[in-house]
Amino acid sequence: MERRVSTIRFCAVAACLAGGAAISCGSGIHDGKGEVFATGIIGPSGGQILLREATLDIAENSVQGEASITLRRYDSIEHAGAVGPVFEIQVPTPGTFTHDPRIDIATSPVVAGSASSVIGSLIPGVANPQWVPDSSATVPICPPSVVCGPVQSGIFNPGGSIDAGLTTTVLRLAIVTQCAGNADCLSKQACTSRACQKCPPSSPCNP
Repeated sequence: MERRVSTIRFCAVAACLAGGAAISCGSGIHDGKGEVFATGIIGPSGGQILLREATLDIAENSVQGEASITLRRYDSIEHAGAVGPVFEIQVPTPGTFTHDPRIDIATSPVVAGSASSVIGSLIPGVANPQWVPDSSATVPICPPSVVCGPVQSGIFNPGGSIDAGLTTTVLRLAIVTQCAGNADCLSKQACTSRACQKCPPSSPCNP
Protein backbone atom coordinates (compact mmCIF):
# COMPACT_ATOMS: atom_id res chain seq x y z
CA MET A 1 0.00 0.00 0.00
CA GLU A 2 2.88 2.34 0.88
CA ARG A 3 4.39 1.75 -2.60
CA ARG A 4 1.05 2.54 -4.30
CA VAL A 5 0.72 5.80 -2.35
CA SER A 6 4.28 6.81 -3.32
CA THR A 7 3.55 6.15 -7.02
CA ILE A 8 0.33 8.16 -6.90
CA ARG A 9 2.15 11.02 -5.17
CA PHE A 10 4.82 10.93 -7.91
CA CYS A 11 2.13 11.17 -10.61
CA ALA A 12 0.61 14.19 -8.91
CA VAL A 13 4.00 15.91 -8.67
CA ALA A 14 4.75 15.12 -12.33
CA ALA A 15 1.42 16.55 -13.45
CA CYS A 16 2.10 19.72 -11.45
CA LEU A 17 5.57 20.12 -12.94
CA ALA A 18 4.12 19.69 -16.41
CA GLY A 19 1.97 22.74 -15.87
CA GLY A 20 -1.29 20.83 -16.03
CA ALA A 21 -0.48 19.13 -19.35
CA ALA A 22 -2.23 15.83 -19.93
CA ILE A 23 0.34 13.11 -19.21
CA SER A 24 0.09 9.56 -17.96
CA CYS A 25 2.16 8.21 -15.10
CA GLY A 26 5.31 6.71 -16.56
CA SER A 27 5.31 8.65 -19.82
CA GLY A 28 7.68 11.33 -18.53
CA ILE A 29 8.02 15.08 -18.97
CA HIS A 30 10.01 16.56 -21.85
CA ASP A 31 12.87 18.90 -20.98
CA GLY A 32 14.62 21.40 -23.24
CA LYS A 33 16.80 18.68 -24.77
CA GLY A 34 13.83 16.71 -26.01
CA GLU A 35 14.52 13.92 -23.54
CA VAL A 36 12.04 12.75 -20.91
CA PHE A 37 12.35 12.47 -17.17
CA ALA A 38 10.29 11.62 -14.09
CA THR A 39 10.99 12.80 -10.54
CA GLY A 40 9.73 11.22 -7.34
CA ILE A 41 10.06 12.17 -3.68
CA ILE A 42 11.12 8.93 -2.01
CA GLY A 43 11.26 8.43 1.76
CA PRO A 44 12.12 5.56 4.13
CA SER A 45 8.93 3.71 3.14
CA GLY A 46 10.31 3.31 -0.40
CA GLY A 47 8.46 3.65 -3.69
CA GLN A 48 8.66 3.37 -7.45
CA ILE A 49 9.51 5.75 -10.28
CA LEU A 50 8.14 4.72 -13.66
CA LEU A 51 9.42 6.02 -16.98
CA ARG A 52 8.44 4.28 -20.22
CA GLU A 53 10.38 0.98 -20.36
CA ALA A 54 11.95 1.43 -16.91
CA THR A 55 10.76 0.89 -13.35
CA LEU A 56 13.05 2.06 -10.56
CA ASP A 57 12.00 0.11 -7.47
CA ILE A 58 13.32 1.53 -4.19
CA ALA A 59 12.71 -0.82 -1.27
CA GLU A 60 11.81 0.19 2.25
CA ASN A 61 14.68 1.72 4.27
CA SER A 62 16.80 2.31 1.15
CA VAL A 63 16.70 6.09 1.63
CA GLN A 64 17.18 8.04 4.85
CA GLY A 65 14.78 10.95 5.21
CA GLU A 66 13.20 12.10 1.94
CA ALA A 67 15.06 12.54 -1.34
CA SER A 68 14.12 13.91 -4.74
CA ILE A 69 15.21 11.22 -7.23
CA THR A 70 15.08 11.77 -10.99
CA LEU A 71 14.98 9.09 -13.67
CA ARG A 72 15.85 10.32 -17.18
CA ARG A 73 15.64 8.46 -20.51
CA TYR A 74 17.87 8.77 -23.59
CA ASP A 75 17.17 6.98 -26.87
CA SER A 76 20.93 6.70 -27.31
CA ILE A 77 24.16 8.31 -26.10
CA GLU A 78 27.55 8.86 -27.68
CA HIS A 79 29.11 5.90 -25.86
CA ALA A 80 27.77 2.91 -27.84
CA GLY A 81 27.06 -0.49 -26.34
CA ALA A 82 23.65 -0.14 -24.71
CA VAL A 83 20.94 -2.48 -25.99
CA GLY A 84 17.98 -0.11 -26.25
CA PRO A 85 17.54 3.17 -24.36
CA VAL A 86 19.79 4.47 -21.62
CA PHE A 87 18.36 5.51 -18.25
CA GLU A 88 20.03 8.01 -15.94
CA ILE A 89 19.45 8.22 -12.20
CA GLN A 90 20.15 11.50 -10.42
CA VAL A 91 20.24 11.74 -6.63
CA PRO A 92 20.84 14.74 -4.32
CA THR A 93 24.02 13.35 -2.70
CA PRO A 94 26.30 10.35 -3.38
CA GLY A 95 25.11 8.62 -0.20
CA THR A 96 21.38 8.94 -0.90
CA PHE A 97 20.88 5.17 -1.27
CA THR A 98 21.71 3.04 1.75
CA HIS A 99 20.64 -0.15 -0.06
CA ASP A 100 20.63 -1.00 -3.76
CA PRO A 101 17.42 -0.10 -5.59
CA ARG A 102 16.39 -2.34 -8.48
CA ILE A 103 15.80 -1.28 -12.08
CA ASP A 104 13.62 -3.22 -14.50
CA ILE A 105 13.91 -2.41 -18.23
CA ALA A 106 11.31 -3.88 -20.58
CA THR A 107 12.68 -5.15 -23.88
CA SER A 108 12.03 -7.74 -26.60
CA PRO A 109 11.60 -11.40 -25.61
CA VAL A 110 14.77 -12.23 -27.58
CA VAL A 111 16.92 -9.77 -25.61
CA ALA A 112 15.30 -10.62 -22.28
CA GLY A 113 15.68 -14.35 -22.95
CA SER A 114 19.42 -14.13 -23.54
CA ALA A 115 21.64 -15.07 -20.60
CA SER A 116 24.14 -12.44 -21.77
CA SER A 117 21.64 -9.57 -21.37
CA VAL A 118 22.27 -7.86 -18.03
CA ILE A 119 21.99 -4.43 -16.45
CA GLY A 120 25.19 -2.43 -16.82
CA SER A 121 26.41 0.87 -15.41
CA LEU A 122 28.43 3.42 -17.34
CA ILE A 123 31.16 4.20 -14.84
CA PRO A 124 31.44 8.01 -14.61
CA GLY A 125 34.42 10.22 -13.90
CA VAL A 126 37.02 8.25 -15.87
CA ALA A 127 38.88 9.19 -19.05
CA ASN A 128 37.38 6.38 -21.13
CA PRO A 129 34.00 5.47 -19.61
CA GLN A 130 32.96 1.84 -20.02
CA TRP A 131 29.82 -0.17 -19.42
CA VAL A 132 30.35 -2.52 -16.49
CA PRO A 133 27.85 -5.38 -15.96
CA ASP A 134 26.17 -5.93 -12.61
CA SER A 135 28.70 -7.72 -10.42
CA SER A 136 26.32 -9.23 -7.83
CA ALA A 137 26.57 -12.97 -7.34
CA THR A 138 22.78 -13.50 -7.23
CA VAL A 139 21.01 -13.84 -10.59
CA PRO A 140 17.78 -11.81 -10.35
CA ILE A 141 14.42 -13.31 -11.29
CA CYS A 142 12.90 -10.81 -13.73
CA PRO A 143 9.35 -10.58 -15.10
CA PRO A 144 8.83 -11.81 -18.69
CA SER A 145 10.42 -9.60 -21.39
CA VAL A 146 12.30 -7.61 -18.74
CA VAL A 147 15.99 -7.39 -17.88
CA CYS A 148 16.48 -6.37 -14.26
CA GLY A 149 19.22 -5.88 -11.73
CA PRO A 150 20.44 -3.81 -8.81
CA VAL A 151 21.43 -0.17 -9.07
CA GLN A 152 24.71 -0.61 -7.27
CA SER A 153 24.65 2.15 -4.67
CA GLY A 154 28.38 1.72 -4.07
CA ILE A 155 29.10 3.43 -7.40
CA PHE A 156 27.60 6.64 -6.00
CA ASN A 157 29.53 6.46 -2.73
CA PRO A 158 33.11 7.49 -1.95
CA GLY A 159 35.43 4.52 -2.43
CA GLY A 160 32.58 2.37 -3.68
CA SER A 161 33.60 2.06 -7.33
CA ILE A 162 36.56 1.03 -9.45
CA ASP A 163 38.00 4.48 -8.71
CA ALA A 164 38.52 4.75 -4.95
CA GLY A 165 38.21 8.54 -5.07
CA LEU A 166 35.02 8.73 -7.12
CA THR A 167 31.79 10.29 -5.95
CA THR A 168 28.86 11.06 -8.21
CA THR A 169 25.20 12.00 -8.09
CA VAL A 170 24.43 10.83 -11.64
CA LEU A 171 24.58 7.25 -12.92
CA ARG A 172 23.61 5.88 -16.33
CA LEU A 173 22.28 2.34 -16.70
CA ALA A 174 21.15 0.21 -19.62
CA ILE A 175 20.82 -3.34 -20.83
CA VAL A 176 24.26 -4.47 -22.00
CA THR A 177 25.66 -7.65 -23.53
CA GLN A 178 27.99 -9.49 -21.18
CA CYS A 179 30.91 -10.99 -23.06
CA ALA A 180 34.04 -13.09 -22.78
CA GLY A 181 35.73 -11.75 -25.93
CA ASN A 182 35.27 -9.62 -29.02
CA ALA A 183 33.63 -12.52 -30.87
CA ASP A 184 30.60 -12.14 -28.57
CA CYS A 185 30.07 -8.53 -29.70
CA LEU A 186 28.65 -6.78 -32.73
CA SER A 187 30.84 -5.41 -35.49
CA LYS A 188 32.80 -2.30 -34.47
CA GLN A 189 32.46 -3.15 -30.77
CA ALA A 190 34.99 -4.46 -28.26
CA CYS A 191 34.59 -6.67 -25.22
CA THR A 192 36.07 -4.60 -22.40
CA SER A 193 35.17 -4.69 -18.70
CA ARG A 194 33.15 -7.85 -19.57
CA ALA A 195 30.65 -5.90 -21.71
CA CYS A 196 30.31 -5.17 -25.44
CA GLN A 197 30.79 -1.46 -26.05
CA LYS A 198 32.36 1.34 -28.01
CA CYS A 199 35.96 0.46 -28.79
CA PRO A 200 38.34 2.30 -26.46
CA PRO A 201 41.50 3.75 -28.01
CA SER A 202 43.64 0.97 -26.53
CA SER A 203 41.55 -2.00 -27.72
CA PRO A 204 41.06 -3.47 -31.21
CA CYS A 205 37.48 -3.58 -32.51
CA ASN A 206 35.57 -6.63 -33.63
CA PRO A 207 35.75 -6.30 -37.45
